[in-house]
Amino acid sequence: MMRYGALLLGCAAVWGTGCKKEQPQASAPVDAGVVAAGVPDAGSVAKGPRPLRFSNVVLKRQDDTVNVSYTLTNPGTAQGRGDACLMLVDDQNRAIAVSRLGGITVKGGLEDAFEDTVKVADLQWKQARSVMLYSTEYGSYCSTSDLKPISEFLRLLPTGAPAPAGLPVPAQPQDVTSGDFAVSGIRVNQAGSSAGASVTYTVKNVSDHRAAGTGCLRAYAQEGTRALEELEAGEFDLAPNASETRTATLKFADATHWAAVKVLRFFASPYGCVDTEGPENPGFPLSGPSEVQPGDAAPGGTGSGEAHHDEE
Repeated sequence: MMRYGALLLGCAAVWGTGCKKEQPQASAPVDAGVVAAGVPDAGSVAKGPRPLRFSNVVLKRQDDTVNVSYTLTNPGTAQGRGDACLMLVDDQNRAIAVSRLGGITVKGGLEDAFEDTVKVADLQWKQARSVMLYSTEYGSYCSTSDLKPISEFLRLLPTGAPAPAGLPVPAQPQDVTSGDFAVSGIRVNQAGSSAGASVTYTVKNVSDHRAAGTGCLRAYAQEGTRALEELEAGEFDLAPNASETRTATLKFADATHWAAVKVLRFFASPYGCVDTEGPENPGFPLSGPSEVQPGDAAPGGTGSGEAHHDEE
């Protein structure tokens, strides 16, 4: 057992490599909610390539990761080789995020078991209403408009139970720009001293696709100058027409900069403060101290927020 545990740890540490599980001597019974597929016998193996089949899938959420163990069966005679993929799907059957689990190879007429661990943010996992597993051909990508699957698509609930059948495969996530977000109600509150403050804002997805991003507050001594401070101000992942009000704590690297600040500008973009400001990412201006409200910081701390869908 110790050797098996060390093997899993080693696999998890290798970039982009799927972990192949050691096989038990006897087949374990399939849990409820799992699609079963045994080793195809000689009479059921079709000549040439055939879509791989997932079975014995177990999903385990732990901290900021999801552990996925699964069996892939190859009902054809040609070897199946590529990448296993995981897609999170929301309540509107839109893709939230797509992750590569690892490389897979299954010889024709056989099955093999794998185990992979992938990082998934709480922000995305909590919005997932189903999880889709599939495999793409070698050299292809899990997230692309020109998807080249080599397996069937298996949809499960986040618990691992079977998901309702008949839904189409969601389109892959689209690129996000700062123009996908509208921000309103920006309010900066100082918490009794210049060392502590918070920003509250409402961000809305005004695009026709899901959009994820990060808030960024930049502080300037005057317009047209380089920012004295720039602070990350919470993450968001929104369906079309959905909005969310968030509160994030602020702490300047140099608290004395508050006295020099004349202009504040809030940005909502895919990567927050990593994205440079400019004509395509102008931000939303505040006029500095006149819009900095004295008093207690808003409750909730960094990244607190409540999302909702506006009436259409």
